[in-house]
Amino acid sequence: MPDHVHLLLSFPDMPSFAKVMGDWKRWLAIHHAISWQENFFEHRLRKEESLMQKGDYILQNPVRAGLVKEAKDWPYVWMPGE
Repeated sequence: MPDHVHLLLSFPDMPSFAKVMGDWKRWLAIHHAISWQENFFEHRLRKEESLMQKGDYILQNPVRAGLVKEAKDWPYVWMPGE
């Protein structure tokens, strides 16, 4: 997406990812001139079946936005093992 990113990440148990994400977005903005959408929304997955639902949601996001016709056409997807 042009001004935001969706990630499925695993971190050690911590109360908030806001500082980690803020630092990462700040670094990318400085080094790659990315203009980010403001704020940060954190959603923690609590059930294994939610992982697939959220993954599908992320993959379909550029389709819903009208940027591609099919999720497989979006070039900015990285999954470990690919």
